[in-house]
Amino acid sequence: MIDHDSLFKKLIQNFFFNFIELFFPDISDVLDKDSITFLPQEILTNVRKGEKKIIDVLVQAKYKNQTTLFIIHIEHQSYIEKDFNERMFLYFADLYKIYGIPILPIVIFSHDAPLTIQPSSFNISAGTKSVMQFDYQVVQLNQLNWQDFVNIQNPVASALMSKMKMGANERPMVKLISLQVLASLGLNPAQVGQISGFIDTYLKLNTQEEEVFNSQIATIELEKKEQVMEIVTSWMEKGIEKGKELGREEGREEGREEGMQLGEQSGTAKLIIRLLQRRFGNLSQSQQERIQGLSAKRLEELGEALLDFNSITDLKNWLARV
Repeated sequence: MIDHDSLFKKLIQNFFFNFIELFFPDISDVLDKDSITFLPQEILTNVRKGEKKIIDVLVQAKYKNQTTLFIIHIEHQSYIEKDFNERMFLYFADLYKIYGIPILPIVIFSHDAPLTIQPSSFNISAGTKSVMQFDYQVVQLNQLNWQDFVNIQNPVASALMSKMKMGANERPMVKLISLQVLASLGLNPAQVGQISGFIDTYLKLNTQEEEVFNSQIATIELEKKEQVMEIVTSWMEKGIEKGKELGREEGREEGREEGMQLGEQSGTAKLIIRLLQRRFGNLSQSQQERIQGLSAKRLEELGEALLDFNSITDLKNWLARV
């Protein structure tokens, strides 16, 4: 299961100004960047419905050359919820009671379906008399075309293209372009890791798509290819390390040093097989058994070598040499 809320909250918190700059340039133009302060996540209670909700992202800021404070409230919604617009109004009312300053509410809708445009207001009326209309800003990703963001040098654009409207056959291309944008931004390794992980989560390619992805990488210019491959390589290295950790856990259950070593070795072998099958399709039973029978040192060598494999033939040749 994907923890959608956690992924989006971390993205917005770590790249807040980039998000505002991308979707609300009129606000970013007058926002004092140095005044941005993240407020504690408020727990709000709906007494009528007996619910408690935690606010996603709450930011206090100032306008340039002004002392007046205001709040930007961002909610992420990964599914359609009846009366969500009412919930946004109640959030607004409760937050205004707490802080007593202007609040700008924003919603990010990340659901894949339906494609219908989601409400951006909540209305209260008495008979024919309109009592109140509450409006909030909406970013509905399945209404946005990824192609419109290809040339935007923004880390949030790089990440969110993976959730925008695209054809089924465009998935490998969108992933590659998202990584190319990411590689060109000059971010630090932790930032690259967060966004590339976001992209890989929402554009998890099947075997056929991986083949298309790899063939498309081969067509781009050398410098960009190396940058993208560096990101892809880091995924594989993290995957291999995760396999080792899982193996260590298996070994600890045995309670012996030997068990830990064997568990680590087994976990690494399983992870390498999954990585190879993801790139080149199913391995034969004999190939899987051959890999599982490798020593820890040989598995480490294979883990490094597979990053340079272009086809299943490279694996066969490697195994023939050891």
